[in-house]
Amino acid sequence: MIIEALTPDASAWDGATVLLRAAYYAASLGAAGTALVHAGFSARLGEADAAALRRLATRAAVLAILLSLAALVVRAGVLGGGGDLFEARTWQAMMGSRIGDAFWIRLAGLALIASLASGMAIAPHLAVAGAFAVAASYAAMGHSMLYRPRQEIAALVVIHLACVSFWVGSLLPLARLARSRDSEAPAIIADWSRIARPVVAVLVASGGLLAALMVRRLDLVYATAYGWALTAKLILVATMLGLALRHAFVLVPAAARREAGAGERLARSIRLEAAVALLVFWAAAEMVSIHPLDAGHRVTA
Repeated sequence: MIIEALTPDASAWDGATVLLRAAYYAASLGAAGTALVHAGFSARLGEADAAALRRLATRAAVLAILLSLAALVVRAGVLGGGGDLFEARTWQAMMGSRIGDAFWIRLAGLALIASLASGMAIAPHLAVAGAFAVAASYAAMGHSMLYRPRQEIAALVVIHLACVSFWVGSLLPLARLARSRDSEAPAIIADWSRIARPVVAVLVASGGLLAALMVRRLDLVYATAYGWALTAKLILVATMLGLALRHAFVLVPAAARREAGAGERLARSIRLEAAVALLVFWAAAEMVSIHPLDAGHRVTA
């Protein structure tokens, strides 16, 4: 949106696309991550906390579906030059393209996550499958479709976004647990922290590999606004990593020792991390709206 506003031929439709893209990134990956957290930790939570986790995942999934639908309407506006938003030929072309492929994969994944609301015994397993379907939907279109090696990049995207989902989808449940008086809460948070460390390591490694595969001309990174959006994203992710390290080595141990006020300090810091995560999604949405300058390595067949 900001990058679009700075261009000479700024388009309100393209700016709205960036905003909606950032919003459904946050909602869909947040829903996926909450589903993964539910699968791993719900058995150790009290009924109230487990129910809150199911509601959070379901509401995020429903919100992501609505935002994805809104993004399709805005995309139709972009393709149609701001004319008839529901012109049949525009929608046929759009839904028959990679845009439609990604939408249907994401919709299926979000529907599986929303099945948590049913309370069925199989629902948590369906929700985990849905979480990976949501991650896979982002490998069905975008920059990852443009470069070789296609299959390896697609696999890295799914792995990277599954790790992103687990991280960001954990934040609100962890903030709730940090304030909880449940005697099991500090142990659950400590266990989550131990699991999160290798997950974040894989996230960073896969993100680095993706950057190396898709940005091969460092001298051209800042030839377009892509490089500035990438820089903003890296700074924001580094900020999240700094907060996560503080949680892991300072605030979580303090909460485990039940120091006075430690739980509330941890909750506040996690909420700050969640706010930074929203900015990361904004930067990612800006990046996707711009092609890196590397035509020589694009997929041609």
